[in-house]
Amino acid sequence: DNVVVDGSDLEGDNVVVDGNDLGGGSEVVGGNDTASIIDEAQPEVVTDCHDNWSDLKYAVEYRPLNHIGSLYFKICPNSTLDASSGPIVIDYDYVTVQCGNNGQKSDNCQIVGGFVHFHIVGKATEIELAGLRMSSSKGSSIIAASTKDATLKISDCEWMANSGASAVLIRSNATVDASSVTGILDISSMLDSSEAGMSVTMSGVGFMQNVLTYGTVVNVGGSLSIDKGRFNGNEIRIGDIAVMESGELFISYSCFDESASMVPGTIFIDDTSFLQENVNTFGFDNTDGGFDNGLSCTDIFIVAVGSDCSTGANCNGTCTTFTSKTCPLDVASLPTITPGGTDEVVGGGTDKKDTPSTEYARSKNSQDKPSVVPVVVAVLVCSFIVFGLGFIIFKRKRKKPASESAFQGDLAEVDVEDSL
Repeated sequence: DNVVVDGSDLEGDNVVVDGNDLGGGSEVVGGNDTASIIDEAQPEVVTDCHDNWSDLKYAVEYRPLNHIGSLYFKICPNSTLDASSGPIVIDYDYVTVQCGNNGQKSDNCQIVGGFVHFHIVGKATEIELAGLRMSSSKGSSIIAASTKDATLKISDCEWMANSGASAVLIRSNATVDASSVTGILDISSMLDSSEAGMSVTMSGVGFMQNVLTYGTVVNVGGSLSIDKGRFNGNEIRIGDIAVMESGELFISYSCFDESASMVPGTIFIDDTSFLQENVNTFGFDNTDGGFDNGLSCTDIFIVAVGSDCSTGANCNGTCTTFTSKTCPLDVASLPTITPGGTDEVVGGGTDKKDTPSTEYARSKNSQDKPSVVPVVVAVLVCSFIVFGLGFIIFKRKRKKPASESAFQGDLAEVDVEDSL
């Protein structure tokens, strides 16, 4: 009942591949030790960890056949992986690529170079990236190109000093030359998509010092949720976040500072897309290039229906403010935000109609203004005291006593009168 492969022998109905030996009825594929029996739907630890991009790419793309359940691929802490050999293409479900055992960026797993780092394609869903630091990509670090029902979760990841078109691109069926390490990723040519994109959720992410020809995070027809995101010092054309072609955005507890874009809006929402949630967002020292007609917005720009902002010749819309007065990521207690609206129509345009968006503004309720009632009461009390003392002094001066006893008597008389 033994299986022998490559000259290795193991007793007890086990499988040995490439000279690796594992007891207990488990499989070993390509030198990797799985933590569970393949025919049971349990998570599989594919390998201890990878410190080489080519090895990680091979492990992910040439997974164990007929696997059931989730696959976890770990990158070794404090390792730097050169991605110049091409992106990791993920075309199957339930894949997690993470830094170390816990998927935290504090373990310092760095992915550098290359054109694209991760390309999610087909109908792949339940994909997760955790704790990764990605830099120096020349196209787009992540291309999320799966279909509408697919999901990608990104947590505790960071993008710094990337160039190219974007750091993250969401667009159904977006293609890229897997071998490309140079060239241009043309997002503008992808804006005619009639297919809905996948759902991408981000939490605890950071985008710093990226110089990009389109936008930092570009959502073409998909659903994008960002919670606790920090955008700092990015130079882009369309905005730190650009939502196009019937896409939607949920944004919360996120901060934008020192971002510089060409078109209006640190966040840009085109006239077919929706701002579904805007909660506790903060912006500071952001700039836009502005168009010749003076149109400018450094918060959230929602393009008016029928407007064209590709050149600025006919760009109109509404500038919706960020909702927090301080960065929620930098304070211990988050500010209380109440629904409201501080929308400024710029460029002569009008608001979109029938847009199921929820917009919030900086709190402007009575708690923001000091009450005048305590001040008025204090003034009245002080006035009574001053006039009362003045009256007593006046009475004393009118009655000049002849002796000390007379003075005491007069004083007593004044006190009685005053008390009455």
